[in-house]
Amino acid sequence: MIWKMNEGSRYPGDPQGQAFVGGAKQFMAVKKVAGVDVSTWDFWDIMDLLDDKILDNSAGIFQSSGSGSMGNKPAELPVSIEYAVLKDAAAGAPVPSHGETSPGIDRSDDRFKDLPRDATIKEYKIPVAPANYQSQVVETLRGAVASMPEPVGHNGPRYMGPSSLNEASIRQMVQSFKNGQLLPMKDAYKLAIDAFDILVKEKTLGRINVPVGKKVTVVGDLHGQLFDFDHMLSLAGFPSADNQFLFNGDFVDRGPWSVEVMFTILAFKVWQPNGVGMNRGNHEAEMANHFYGFFGELEVKYEKRMTDLFAEIFRATPLCHVINNEIFVVHGGIPGPDPRVWWKGMDNQISFDGRQLQISLSEIENSNRFMEPNPDENPLMVDLLWSDPKGKDGYGPSGRMSSGIYLFGPDVSKNFMEYNGLRMTLRSHEVKAQGYRYDHEGQYPLITVFSAPNYVDKAGNMASVAVLTNDGTKMAGPEFVQYSAQPHPDVPSGAYAVGGPLHPENQPAR
Repeated sequence: MIWKMNEGSRYPGDPQGQAFVGGAKQFMAVKKVAGVDVSTWDFWDIMDLLDDKILDNSAGIFQSSGSGSMGNKPAELPVSIEYAVLKDAAAGAPVPSHGETSPGIDRSDDRFKDLPRDATIKEYKIPVAPANYQSQVVETLRGAVASMPEPVGHNGPRYMGPSSLNEASIRQMVQSFKNGQLLPMKDAYKLAIDAFDILVKEKTLGRINVPVGKKVTVVGDLHGQLFDFDHMLSLAGFPSADNQFLFNGDFVDRGPWSVEVMFTILAFKVWQPNGVGMNRGNHEAEMANHFYGFFGELEVKYEKRMTDLFAEIFRATPLCHVINNEIFVVHGGIPGPDPRVWWKGMDNQISFDGRQLQISLSEIENSNRFMEPNPDENPLMVDLLWSDPKGKDGYGPSGRMSSGIYLFGPDVSKNFMEYNGLRMTLRSHEVKAQGYRYDHEGQYPLITVFSAPNYVDKAGNMASVAVLTNDGTKMAGPEFVQYSAQPHPDVPSGAYAVGGPLHPENQPAR
């Protein structure tokens, strides 16, 4: 029986607490698992069917060690669970009230007549960006870094200011990273702060202009896979005037070289601020970085104080870019439904037409990104970072199953692009077997590009980057540069995540 429910998520997409989102309620009892009646079974025999036996680094410490006398094996996924409501418990349960409805929304509107009583209907807010964003965290660190002593006898890469960066120095930096050498503490802070100073001045929606005959390379999720990242650069080249780069989010987390990948991208940005673009991904967020490894890695390789600086860098990173007024590039997806309709137990087969007014590029460009993702405060940000495409028209609840995250169909992407004079969307956020996939085809294609091969050392996927060229009439392509995973030192994915072997809590005191 469910005696206690977790009715909240720690962050959008949180895998914990999803029974509540799926419609389970307090005092329900498990009746059937995968069609098998378990109502008379002992607790541990039922748990053997439901238990997560995959001891990954981020969750393994939470898994149970008990087992039942029946010796049951875990049920095959996806697993269905049928619950029963006990009469006495149901009789004492409160009558469900109407879910939250934002002021100004008429719940009696015919659009909402079939919604369950507990459905929430919330206003779609687009907070406006401040005229100038100033970070006290960065300013305090700026002063502290200035007083740090210069590194003495450092055997490894250095950063001596923007003028010290060029293709040769960054190539040497990456090679040093692969050899286990890091930037010294002071240099690392200086490079990160210099990158922040560039990013904070950019718009939430950036603009990239590719001259005739030149190209731009869009890079998807990297997730700290340094050796694959270096291999990609050997194929796609380094950023240049002829080949601009746009890194499309999820630079970090899971992979155990997230620090090295991140500093390489920041070096590219400081070296060529107008030739290198960065989009924020859903993993450029404090809660994700805490649980999935980047902050733990920063603390081990540098110090905990540096995590505050990177939280500010990620808040300053744009959410999307438009290439030559034609191509929309975003980590997750298209703006979601307005108003935000949600109820517990939403079925993934549900599809609804949830937007009557389109959102303009200007509204995105001037929206506030200097915050953590929060579907109540900034649903637009959550849509851009978290949403995924689906084949059926309309909106639907995301398989990620956190309240406020949606799927969107080809009609949604078409309407958004048509309204804004765009003809293509490139996004990332999802593993694809070949490293890319046309999720929506036709006149207004939407394409996923994913750049971390054999993701988390298990997925077995290819990776790719997307290359678009200005042929004088339009941005031609994309052409995809595909590649496979490269050998790397025996450090597991998730090593620095909560519960991982290299997480700070598992390190001896220094």
